[in-house]
Amino acid sequence: MLVKRTCLAVLALLVAGLAGAAYLPLAGADPAGPARSNASAEALYQRALDWLACNTVDTRRQALRALEQASLLDPANVEYELTLARAYYACGFLRNARQRFERVARLRPEDAGGHEGLGLVWRRDWLRYLERSSLDLAVKQFSSAASLDSGNAGVSLALVPLLLEQGRLEEALRAAFRAAKSEPDRPEAHLAVAGVLQRDGMLHEADSIFRATVPRLRRNVRERFEDIGPLATEQDTAVLHRLPRAEQAAFVARFWKRLDPDLSTPENEAQLEYWARVTQAYFLYFDPRRDAWDERGEVYARYGPPAGMEHAAVSNRPGLVWSYPELGMTVVMEDRLLSEFYFLPISSFVDMDPVPDPDSLARSGNALATPGGRGVFHLLPPGMRPLPVEGLVTRFEGVSGPRLLAQLGVPGGPADSVWAEWVVLDSAGAEQARGARPLSPSACAATSRRAGDFTATLAPGSYIVGVTARDGDGRLGILRQRVRLAAPGSTLALSDLVVACGRPEVGGGGPVRIEPNPSARVEGAGPLTAYFEIYHLTPGRDSLARFEYVYSVRAGGKDTRFWLQKFLAPSPGPLISVSHEEQNLGTLRRQFITVPVGSLAPGRYRLEVKVRDLATDDEVAKQVEFTKSG
Repeated sequence: MLVKRTCLAVLALLVAGLAGAAYLPLAGADPAGPARSNASAEALYQRALDWLACNTVDTRRQALRALEQASLLDPANVEYELTLARAYYACGFLRNARQRFERVARLRPEDAGGHEGLGLVWRRDWLRYLERSSLDLAVKQFSSAASLDSGNAGVSLALVPLLLEQGRLEEALRAAFRAAKSEPDRPEAHLAVAGVLQRDGMLHEADSIFRATVPRLRRNVRERFEDIGPLATEQDTAVLHRLPRAEQAAFVARFWKRLDPDLSTPENEAQLEYWARVTQAYFLYFDPRRDAWDERGEVYARYGPPAGMEHAAVSNRPGLVWSYPELGMTVVMEDRLLSEFYFLPISSFVDMDPVPDPDSLARSGNALATPGGRGVFHLLPPGMRPLPVEGLVTRFEGVSGPRLLAQLGVPGGPADSVWAEWVVLDSAGAEQARGARPLSPSACAATSRRAGDFTATLAPGSYIVGVTARDGDGRLGILRQRVRLAAPGSTLALSDLVVACGRPEVGGGGPVRIEPNPSARVEGAGPLTAYFEIYHLTPGRDSLARFEYVYSVRAGGKDTRFWLQKFLAPSPGPLISVSHEEQNLGTLRRQFITVPVGSLAPGRYRLEVKVRDLATDDEVAKQVEFTKSG
């Protein structure tokens, strides 16, 4: 109330036109001597504090005049200089602010305030112009301020995200712990600790701190961590908003569960990465005046730090260009209001919302995209060395329901120890299968590969299959695939094709043992062996079903030619094509084929199998890609 009454009194003086004369005398020689000058300077300084407390355009202007007069009357007073520098900074006069902060640092080098102010100026300059030298200067000044005033949590928190941008994780963690020690009740300090721990690969510790800290944040900040809107499709967002509040938390939990890269661990690595990104975006791009962050924070939270950042003009306005070459994506933002608050450009013809290129995503071996591509996360946690994994998930019909077969292979010799684990989630995120086993020498390459498989009988529906492999050197490989299991029908059907190592054991009514060849690779002159099952054949009066199957080999890969080129020069016919007529006792046929591919040049190919029931003339077909090595 006291501040409010003071502001009203000051504003009344402004309206009456008396404020300038009453409080802001022109500076000059004071005939009464230094004592009178100091007293006048102190009066001006106190009046400036009242102006600043009112926080209007006019009062800020008056405060600047008062502080300038006070610093002229008493040029050795560091407090006047520091207050004036902070006022300049708050008003956006960065050059004046920098000069005054530099004067404070010269007059009193042991005062942390001058260094902190210079850190703020250089940080703002870096965010605007992206000059690396400005970032270095900001870190240098904040570090000086932190060493002079180690109990200032604000300085340490300002330092953490800048050190992360420089890749100095150890120093960032020390700064975050220093802030948490200085103000243990400040949730932002613990948020900084969790963010750095995630970047350092300490996921269990980061997860615990995030889950304890996020509920303590202010509501508008907490919502940044809890809101899946930036990542979800419009359909998911609409469904979420229609749900009762009591059910929304479960929907969000399912959303994140479906994005969990490593289903075998208790932590959700994608959610932790998102929280760490939101933390960094909050510290760098959150504008306390607007109580929001701009498009930089949004893009950073969705896709992480860009590989390149450039300051450029966009539509004759200051702008930024962020590049994500691994995603085939460039993000353009403009300072439309000339206030250092960035937006996406406006277009009536093109959706300017950034989305990764699907082909770039497919080529990346360490990317996991949300449905619709509105967010991308890493499959592997920070600091983890990758273990190359090749895998294949195939579907079969069974007596008790659909069967799922997951095969995987990794590099490894006879002495290497590799442990694999698989988890299957249904569409609700509930776990339906889990298993673990050591990988054995591969039948395809016993001295250089390890391989294994997992199988489960499941109900019809949509599933996420996650397989992880870990070796004795601490490397990690992850395979994730979405698959849909259809209910068994009564008409002719075909299982998925499985490329095997050698001829499968087929016979009797028991299960078929297929030696895994998850890479679907054929070496040298050897033949391609494939296995499949035919269901619901129609027996004749003699209980024998008669069918024809045709297998063919075509060039693989995507045809990237223009449509007119495809029309004028259609794709060539099959390189290999073989037809067989067979008969079978019963409705189920377990079939393997051996395809002579030794004459093919090394490259990518596609095996197609077409089956026709000669009794009903029904036809089904499946295909699988394989690689022919030299």
